[in-house]
Amino acid sequence: MLVKVSVLIPTYNAEQFIRPLLSKLENQKLPEGVAMEIILVDSSSTDRTKGIVKEQFPNVQFHTIPNKEFNHGGTRNMLADLATGEFLLYMTQDAIPFDDKLIMFLLENFQDENVLIACGRQIPKEDANPLEKYARSFNYPDKRIIKDKSKISELGIKTFFNSNVCSMYRATLFRGDEFHGFPNDVILNEDIILSYYVIMKGYKVIYDNRAIVYHSHNYSIKQQFKRNFDIGMAFNESEFMLENVSNEKEGIKLVLGQLNYLIKNGYITQVPRCIVESGIKFIGYKLGRRHHLFSEKTKRKLSAYMK
Repeated sequence: MLVKVSVLIPTYNAEQFIRPLLSKLENQKLPEGVAMEIILVDSSSTDRTKGIVKEQFPNVQFHTIPNKEFNHGGTRNMLADLATGEFLLYMTQDAIPFDDKLIMFLLENFQDENVLIACGRQIPKEDANPLEKYARSFNYPDKRIIKDKSKISELGIKTFFNSNVCSMYRATLFRGDEFHGFPNDVILNEDIILSYYVIMKGYKVIYDNRAIVYHSHNYSIKQQFKRNFDIGMAFNESEFMLENVSNEKEGIKLVLGQLNYLIKNGYITQVPRCIVESGIKFIGYKLGRRHHLFSEKTKRKLSAYMK
């Protein structure tokens, strides 16, 4: 029986990334009996994203929505509605497959019927700064991890970690009676929230270190503040995930690891940046957790994603 994988990507002003991303996807080595479709939902790009796709990738489905309608959860649910595959691979426009085995590796995890999500590994791009390089290795280690309820005491909040930069889902998560896809209206963390429900209902999430994409950001201090404000808002709205675990402990581990990495590898001049950036991220996160104290106008100024 033919199995189909639907690759689903929300885009906006993606002309810088879209050619290498779609080229790498169209050249994936698919297992025998597996077909693929690629579907984009674009938030009314003002660059050449649509033109590049239509001219150079005619087999890719391209849909447009008004920019103001984009939402991290709702737009991805729309992509699921458009898909016809039994497996849904969500990616972001700036993630580039490392090789031609990405889809094959992710699919192999679903031989276990209790696996509902398989998430890939992210490695930094060549231009990544030292802080970002360490952050990728901290969050995406080079070892396969099988996550279920039994791992909560060991992994804490990381049990639920999952990233739509590159993550494959059984389509039943969006089409069945037990699950209903991502939360429709969420500022961030739609991927982690769905992973939480999957694990708490007794299923498994796999982190597959073989399935690799290049993905990293050299955020400015201002961008780090805004992003972490949004992360704080997202966790405030999904407080249930933090009932028995803490995500702040992971933040402390990351900072200490970054400082050690900088010193050991001769990046001493980056230490002040690390300290300042870590403080700004923490302040942004804490303010985000208390976002209800601010007016909507103020929140839009502090946020990276609020429209």
